[in-house]
Amino acid sequence: MSEEPVTLPQGQCVQKIANDKHVGRVAFQQALDDGRFARFLDGLKMGEYVPPKGARIEVVRIRFKPDRQWQEAITKGGSNTAENFGVRKVGDQYSSIDTEEIEECLILLNCPKDDGNWDKALAWAEGAGLKRTVPCEVSAIGENHFRLHTKHEMAPVSVVATECIVGKEGLVKGDRLAFCVWLDASERKSSLFCVESLDDVYCWFAFRK
Repeated sequence: MSEEPVTLPQGQCVQKIANDKHVGRVAFQQALDDGRFARFLDGLKMGEYVPPKGARIEVVRIRFKPDRQWQEAITKGGSNTAENFGVRKVGDQYSSIDTEEIEECLILLNCPKDDGNWDKALAWAEGAGLKRTVPCEVSAIGENHFRLHTKHEMAPVSVVATECIVGKEGLVKGDRLAFCVWLDASERKSSLFCVESLDDVYCWFAFRK
């Protein structure tokens, strides 16, 4: 995958195409402001990645504050998360020193034929040069893309952060646990799941470039 930046002549080609199609300055700026260009570019980025046979990918753009308080992030991403859920007890294991708001694209991998799992997803991401995600990124999906399940006519959808932790007292001690946002027609929840159980058609594994 090329990391070389877009060139000025390429930008001028876009300008020429817009003028040839009689797209005025105002309409062009509106497309920049309302995200239509960003969504188009997301589609181009998705074309850089080839999913495993039978799998599919989705690119979503998120914006988040890495240092948001854990309980607030849990609630923003999953407004129906109960107060006694184990996910509310592990904020100390997901610390961040970054304070500036971040905007980025996440690549979500799903296996609609029900033949995927945690290890296969991580192996694909490593081969594609992608990095693992943390809960604050996936929580932003729950907050800003809470209708993701309607796009592919799936209910529920479970979006998985791929940087896992090890369970301790009060959870499943010793098990590898992954943070997930669970999206359904009427509910959004933040949860922890053992990574070995993340092998069904509803899982979308989240990675970043």
